[in-house]
Amino acid sequence: MQANQAPMLVFCEPPFLFWDDCMDDVRQGEETIPGLGVLTLAAVARQRGYRVAFVDGKGQGAAVETIARHIDALDPTYLGISATTISVTNGARIAARLKELRPEVVTILGGPHVSAVPERTLAEFPSIDFGIAGEGEHSLFELLSRLQNGAPVDDVAGLAFRNANGSVQANPRAPYLDDLDVLPLPAWDLVPAFPHCFEPPVFSYPQTPVATLITSRGCPFSCTFCDRSTSGRKGRMHSVEYTVNACQHLVDRGVRHILFVDDLFTVRKQRVADLCRAFLDRGFNFTWSCNSHPNLLDFETLELMRRAGCWQIAYGIESGSQRILDVVKHEVRLPRVHETLRMTRAAGIRAKGYVMIGHPTEGIDSLEESAAFLRQVDLDFCQITKFTPYPGTPAYPTIREHGTFEEDWARMNAMNFQFIPHGLSREILEAYFERLYKTFYRRPDVLFGLARLMLREPHHFVRLGRAALPYLRNRSRSRASANGHTAQFQVPSQAGVNQ
Repeated sequence: MQANQAPMLVFCEPPFLFWDDCMDDVRQGEETIPGLGVLTLAAVARQRGYRVAFVDGKGQGAAVETIARHIDALDPTYLGISATTISVTNGARIAARLKELRPEVVTILGGPHVSAVPERTLAEFPSIDFGIAGEGEHSLFELLSRLQNGAPVDDVAGLAFRNANGSVQANPRAPYLDDLDVLPLPAWDLVPAFPHCFEPPVFSYPQTPVATLITSRGCPFSCTFCDRSTSGRKGRMHSVEYTVNACQHLVDRGVRHILFVDDLFTVRKQRVADLCRAFLDRGFNFTWSCNSHPNLLDFETLELMRRAGCWQIAYGIESGSQRILDVVKHEVRLPRVHETLRMTRAAGIRAKGYVMIGHPTEGIDSLEESAAFLRQVDLDFCQITKFTPYPGTPAYPTIREHGTFEEDWARMNAMNFQFIPHGLSREILEAYFERLYKTFYRRPDVLFGLARLMLREPHHFVRLGRAALPYLRNRSRSRASANGHTAQFQVPSQAGVNQ
């Protein structure tokens, strides 16, 4: 750094480790969207006078060496890494390689994983100098200010650090930010070719370009599989005016579809109604999608949302078994789920469902119930994942009471069965995972809906084709490997897993 030049703060999202080694190229079908949390921190840093850069390792899918050299070329004073459980190992590898290239750089880790287990994370990864638990707008810049001034950092709220004897200490967290409107808009300009470079999950948008937006923080619900380590349970929301101005900013840059990705978008019906009326008053012509809890919406609100441009709502359903829901999402009842989905489609909005299998107490009975549910439920699209007990979730502390758990952070991506419930096996779960997907996506109504969407937006067809060829190659490879094992798992015909 040259004399009298502001410090350079480089933010980085590390690449994920996807699937198994033989399926690395399947990641072509995955999303390439930078996290809004790190882009917001970058905007705050710029307000505070730092020189700022952003390296999107997640979107690029680049090698650790390539990313580290890219960061080194930016002449960083500080490296801020934002990582989830699946990406934290690569984040530490990037930090380690950068320190070889530039020993004086200070490496700081934030995000859900270090927020959940700060002491363990720093103990595991010596290349990380500091961890920030919780929201970073206060703690990160208090740390940077003290480092710049040579002041002690051992009482910075939310900071995880190493004491002189090498032990790791994690301080109590800073208070959550109540007034979200004080935050600047995310620094989307740091993303090359924004918004045209954004690729959300396939079939999650009707037109491009696409951008994401978060309008709230925190979540008051009690799902046992959700990690609230970063933003807590207290719900805090941007005002309608702030949200509308953010949407206008995106529209002015060519965005045609917005994904509202916060958990709380629909938690207050009056706020949803006020936002929809504001969209209509502005004359916005973009489409948008959001997430919702199944218990929150009524038909009148859904109709207003559709008139204001809502194209799809993604609901956290999680299981087609009421017994499992009573364990993992106890406030949800399947009759209400069915009614909410029926109302959503009747209002002219696409309904997407999130379903998991492999929950604690899962058995053949509940897997069969989920298969029956997917055979007839009112959904246009369904994403099925594999239950993963992430650090910070309510399920995590007692998970080994309910089955075997292989805690390999680099494989905990919701597409590997790292947890196996008592009474089941990995082979049975994999067979049901495939069966559930086939059960839903072989439905004529679902196939017809996807075909119509691809005709409307051919970009889906292109992305699906890019991902399909490596997937089919890997399926052939996997089956050839399986045929070589004498103990190959046989699907129980009475369960109908292959149907």
